[in-house]
Amino acid sequence: MMRSTALAVLATIGIVALSACSNPPVNAGTAAGPPGGEAAGEKIVAQVAKNQQLAATLPAEVAGRGTLAAAINPDVAPVKFTDTDGKIVGLNPDLLRAAGKVLGITVTFQQTSFDAQVPGLQAKRFDLIASAGDFVERQTAIDFIDYLQAGTAILTKKGFKSDALTPQDLCGITVGYPRGAAQQGLLTAAERTCESAGKPPIGVNGYGDANSGLLAVQSGQADAFWGDLAPMVFNATTKPDQFKVVYQQSDLNYGIGVSKSNPQLRDALHAALKELVDDGVYAQLLKAWGQQDFGRPELPMNNPVHLTN
Repeated sequence: MMRSTALAVLATIGIVALSACSNPPVNAGTAAGPPGGEAAGEKIVAQVAKNQQLAATLPAEVAGRGTLAAAINPDVAPVKFTDTDGKIVGLNPDLLRAAGKVLGITVTFQQTSFDAQVPGLQAKRFDLIASAGDFVERQTAIDFIDYLQAGTAILTKKGFKSDALTPQDLCGITVGYPRGAAQQGLLTAAERTCESAGKPPIGVNGYGDANSGLLAVQSGQADAFWGDLAPMVFNATTKPDQFKVVYQQSDLNYGIGVSKSNPQLRDALHAALKELVDDGVYAQLLKAWGQQDFGRPELPMNNPVHLTN
């Protein structure tokens, strides 16, 4: 796909559909993380100690109430999801809980759809967005602390005829995607490519969440599913007898979002996360949740995004 097309897709994602990449709809049900990931994460977080100096940098209002409210849509295992007991777990919740311990406060999570998160952040119904794709268009209202490399990937059944595809190779096959996500725009661009080349159209199916898309691939309802990088790679790695990744793009970022009107909180949280990197806690959590290949230990803020194929 030409860069101009990619940028046009990105603009549409950022401005029109703020539920874009890495944020499919809420209430997608439970999912499974790496075996032992939840228990390992809890043990790692339990060992984190308060840093009095960093705690003193918090806004007085946050320090006074002792809690930090994070909006989250937990349906991207193993980054953020609900376990079988309904508890919000994953790399991102553990990382934020650990950062809260550094700052001497408790991080609580409010489950909500992404389209309600930006207005809620601006209305101060919560203090931060736990995890979202860091798109340039979102940076007008939000500062992002980027903590994890993200992107997109196409997953198929293990027995699919090809081991490698590009978006230009999707003509004539059926591809699922999470409705409202970046992949919807990318598939639209790929469809135009097929049409202009006179090739068979892509059979496009939208699903409410990644789990539904994976079931569609398993059942043969779809040949492939184009989803977020982390869960696609995770499923292919943990279920190699069922799935394989045939395409991946990893030049995006997941970020923790803080309102631009609250730079003091942003800087305090950023410093706490940096301490977790320096102390090795961040690396331990990445490993516990099987995300060690996607770490961003430099924790850049508002890192530019590029959608290219």
